[in-house]
Amino acid sequence: MVPSDVDWAELESLAEKLAEPGLGPGSVPEVEWGIIEQALDALLAEEHWEGIIRLRGMFTPLLARDTAGGLPLLQRLDDTAIESARRTDDIAELAHLLGAKGHNLHRQGYHREAIEVFEESAKLYQEIGEPFQSLKSYYMTSLCHRALGNRVRADQVLSQVLQQVGEDNPWRGNPLQVMAWLAQDDGRLVEAERLLREALSLQEQCPDSDILVAGTLADLGEVVGLQGRIAEAKEIFQRSLSILGKYAGQYDRQEARAKLKLAELLMRQGEHEQALHFLDQADDRVRGYGHYYDLLWRIELARAFVYLRQGRLGSVIRKLRAVLRYRRELRLSNVMLAKQLVTRLRAGTGLPR
Repeated sequence: MVPSDVDWAELESLAEKLAEPGLGPGSVPEVEWGIIEQALDALLAEEHWEGIIRLRGMFTPLLARDTAGGLPLLQRLDDTAIESARRTDDIAELAHLLGAKGHNLHRQGYHREAIEVFEESAKLYQEIGEPFQSLKSYYMTSLCHRALGNRVRADQVLSQVLQQVGEDNPWRGNPLQVMAWLAQDDGRLVEAERLLREALSLQEQCPDSDILVAGTLADLGEVVGLQGRIAEAKEIFQRSLSILGKYAGQYDRQEARAKLKLAELLMRQGEHEQALHFLDQADDRVRGYGHYYDLLWRIELARAFVYLRQGRLGSVIRKLRAVLRYRRELRLSNVMLAKQLVTRLRAGTGLPR
């Protein structure tokens, strides 16, 4: 029996409200978050596993976006729903929830943990006869391997994925985008641009693809800028930010990512104050939403380089300390960071990712 103090209608209304463009989770009163917590506690007290899965399902649109996934309450809801799916032996739901959990871990920078979760999700999807969903979870491990510096493994995963996806399948744009990142890592900027444009043309064919397109445009703006086409790069960044502006509050991490890349372009052009302005905006977008350390260390690194160009050595040291602190939290190698800095700066491929 569902606990009597769980008001499903109220929860559904709240879920719809939280997912509305223009209303970021940070502007939601604490009392409304409390409604979710009280419902979860009541369902847990009754060990109502199906009810917990239902509660998590109501907030799928919010959790699928990248603003609120780091909030402790929503992480607790996610973890409790995963355990509920295990207890009820709902393999399809478990595979879905694990895939969503992997995305959230990856966004925050916990890439090793994300790989484990994605691999379990892929295995479960195979068990229930969902090979394409399995492939999607497996594909996501490539992003994690790259973030951990294992580009060879990332390339292997992407090659296997691309062999299984037709050239006319719009979803193919996703692995092509990551292939472009690897090409950029190696200094192959012309190839990276070609891959990003191909990815963009495919992603634009997908339904509800605005956020995918905005992210790829930000990558394209970065690569075009690195090749010296500054005006074109700025126009591409503006297209990306215009798309994200339609969803104000719901994709703050994506907006921060785009503004970070734009700030690096401005820094290289000597527009230091404008670069710092966009870095401050990027910081504001993500700092209040849990542990988005993977983006925060990149913002702090970019600040350090702007300050270095301005001759503000004390500020450089403070920001580099922040970079190292965030990366230690994520158990990322700082030796690897130093090597990437040298390699990428020599090759002219931007700051490490």
